[in-house]
Amino acid sequence: MKFEFMVLFSLIVLGAFALQSYLAFKQIKHFSKEYEKMRREGKVAIGKCPGKIQSGTIILFALDDFGRIRYGKKVQGTTVLAKFRDFNKFNGRKISEITLEDSEMKNELKITRKAVMNAVENYNAFMSGKSISEKKTPFGQLYDKLVH
Repeated sequence: MKFEFMVLFSLIVLGAFALQSYLAFKQIKHFSKEYEKMRREGKVAIGKCPGKIQSGTIILFALDDFGRIRYGKKVQGTTVLAKFRDFNKFNGRKISEITLEDSEMKNELKITRKAVMNAVENYNAFMSGKSISEKKTPFGQLYDKLVH
């Protein structure tokens, strides 16, 4: 009885892991497809605000040669089933001039505002020749705490 329960439990865990891996792969593939499509048209600014428990957000802005936003895409959610949607509130604006005080930012969720500002910061850093810092994963942060 115990052995059969452990086998069944193990199969359920392995099945859940396989499903999660498959869905995560599909989400990464969806992101890559959107990014590549936008990248063929010119520069792309990416902003993200990862969620640990709450939903996360990724913003993609297609830019012209002068740093003006042609159009945007946003994916927001807590599951791997979230899809990119049009995000055109900043169309025509110079990305380097966007601030938290802008009227377009007032009605956005906090995580969306953070993702937009991350895209602005990444663009400004790239254009000034600085490297774009990557935030460490929770495991990377834990490792740093244990080592240092």
